[in-house]
Amino acid sequence: MDWKTASSYYETRLSDALNVQRHAVNLAMLPQAEVPARLKEVLLQEAEPTRRQLERLKKREFRIAVVGLEKAGKSTFINAWLQCDLLPAKGGRCTFTTTQIYSVENESEQRLEVQARTEEEFINLLKELEKVGAKEDLNTIRANEITLQQVRREGNLTFPFTRLEDIREPLKKYVADEKYAHAVLEARLYTNKLAQAEGIVFYDVPGLDSGLAKHVDEAQAMLSDCDAVILVQRFTSLREKELEIIKFTELGDKNVTVADKLFVFLSRIDSLGSAEALKTHIEEASQDWLRRAKLPPERIVYGSAGAYLILNGLAGEQTKLEIGDASNIEGQLKRLTGITDEETLNKNGTGIPEIKEKIFNYINTERVSILKKRCEASINKIISNSEQIYITVSKKYPENPEEAKLFEENNRRVLFTEWWNQKWETIKADLQKYYEYSVVNKSLDSSNAKSFTQIEKFRERYLQIVDNEMQKLREETFKKKDTIFLANSNPEFDRMKANFAWRDDLYADISKLLSAIAHQLALELKDEALKLVEYMTNLLWQSNQVKPRLIENSEEYFLAKLENSLSVLFLRFARPVAEALIRGPVNSDTRNKIIKSLGVDIEIVDNYYSGEEAAFKTLKKYVKYGSDLLFNPELRQQVLGVPGVARQIAGVATQIVVDVSKDLISSQESVVFEVENDINAFEEYLRYAIFGASGFESYCIQELKGLVDSFRDKEGTWTGVALNEWLQGNSILFAEIPNNLKSEESNLEVSERLRQLSIALTRSRS
Repeated sequence: MDWKTASSYYETRLSDALNVQRHAVNLAMLPQAEVPARLKEVLLQEAEPTRRQLERLKKREFRIAVVGLEKAGKSTFINAWLQCDLLPAKGGRCTFTTTQIYSVENESEQRLEVQARTEEEFINLLKELEKVGAKEDLNTIRANEITLQQVRREGNLTFPFTRLEDIREPLKKYVADEKYAHAVLEARLYTNKLAQAEGIVFYDVPGLDSGLAKHVDEAQAMLSDCDAVILVQRFTSLREKELEIIKFTELGDKNVTVADKLFVFLSRIDSLGSAEALKTHIEEASQDWLRRAKLPPERIVYGSAGAYLILNGLAGEQTKLEIGDASNIEGQLKRLTGITDEETLNKNGTGIPEIKEKIFNYINTERVSILKKRCEASINKIISNSEQIYITVSKKYPENPEEAKLFEENNRRVLFTEWWNQKWETIKADLQKYYEYSVVNKSLDSSNAKSFTQIEKFRERYLQIVDNEMQKLREETFKKKDTIFLANSNPEFDRMKANFAWRDDLYADISKLLSAIAHQLALELKDEALKLVEYMTNLLWQSNQVKPRLIENSEEYFLAKLENSLSVLFLRFARPVAEALIRGPVNSDTRNKIIKSLGVDIEIVDNYYSGEEAAFKTLKKYVKYGSDLLFNPELRQQVLGVPGVARQIAGVATQIVVDVSKDLISSQESVVFEVENDINAFEEYLRYAIFGASGFESYCIQELKGLVDSFRDKEGTWTGVALNEWLQGNSILFAEIPNNLKSEESNLEVSERLRQLSIALTRSRS
């Protein structure tokens, strides 16, 4: 395969490989694809040198870098190669910028192109010079500000020519003249004198040891983007900056070795003192290169480019001054090489024909094999790693979009279900903890006296309701008193008749009071239940599907159900107590019949009484004796075995009656006193007995625990709710689920990129 065919072939292969690389990297960059980092790294590292090689092939360029230290003789070497003393090669720095030399076939194509720096590029150069402290360069730029500005203003220039000698002056001006060269970014010389092969490009780069970072960067970029390297070496052993050439070459092209593309020209041998010195020089250099880069001796050529120009009559005046007299050079080379024939000495003693022959042989025979080695290595790395990425990802994701969508949906649902199962256990634990510490048990912070559980708050609220309702009852009852008393004074006040009439009216109001208390308790319990429901709703990310499934129908229906249940519990004990205390006066037949009719259930009230007054510990006794059991010391001692009189009832101070004849109390006052104390007694039982006897606390716990149990029993329901909230994108839920469950599109993208990689791989194999 010739170079032209190989270039076309590998241009296609590299293009396909880079297309595969692009799709493989796009796939690998998706976190959910879970591609091993090492596969990505190989693809990323291989992309740049492969891309550079492809660009060279597209341009049909074979780039040869001519490198070396300052004053090693690079420009003189290229002049000898071109057989024209063209590039400046004086004692000081004579190359300020990179010169590129292109091989063209026709004489008419020959030209010099000068690319001027933009203002931004020029400013950046100044900053770099200031950074490295290049005072001499800065002073030169300041001194030549006008001409440098003129070059930048003129912009890019082109100089056509027929003979190389014709562009010597403009080339010297823009490449080596410090008055102009600092404003030039790059010079390109197109000539048919470089090589017979098309597309050959020489790069003449400023010395690596110039002290400017720009020159080092240029050298590194050039060595990373070339096909062959010619190092013009002046000293026997490699200097530090010359060692960087090896490093830059290896870093830029890891698929071929330095020895595959490096040639060394040991320059200026005419400066050595003897043949033995030359022999030693060559041997030491060969050993050094073999040790450092495994470079074979045949890749090393010794000679003198300046001597070649002098001996072949090609040298200009400056070169003659630099190199010396022709006769002296000829004599020196004869002593060093042992060649006596002048024609042979002119060709072989200088090394230029030999290095050119080796380079041309490399171009004509070896560069195809090196190209193949470089390209096949890149292609194999890219394809094999991309295939590995494809295999890795395809085990988890299908290529077909519909299959991918179905697979993704199924997979995500499974993953979400797995996550939900664990989450459900956490939810149950959180709910139980909340129930134990906020509903039925004491607060964790026992030192905080103001902290109550929901049950304690319910009991506290009950007492507040009783206080409020009893206050309203008393106000209403005593507001009606005068009217009732007057209605039962015909013409004289009828004590018994008024007592019964007042009690009948009072009993009706107490019935309303009991209903009002039951209603308000239902409201309280509903509020506590809704707080619990709200907590459970928050456990399920504030889903609006939770409350309707825990509380059937509506809040009003739920409230009515609670009120009905509480009324049943309340009236079971509150109504018999009210009848016993309110229906009839003390010692009346009505009251005595009620006492006899009270069943054993009423003893439950006695068991639950938690007050301190002995007169109320047995309801039947109080009902029988009335307020005398509170304020008659003899009766209290006889019936209760308690001395003295009652001090305080139901939180309201009462009259204390001691040794006062009932005859001294008016009939109306006696009725008021009796009814008032029966009302107080009723409140006492409401506060300290009926709540416990009715089982309000147990009922409250039962209702709240019922909600908790209902919530826990509806695991299947909440599974559906969780799935709905997830599919609808509930933001609260999304804040806690794993990232792989948040975006459906991202994983479908894996399948789409996998499909694209598959197509690219198939195309690269065809």
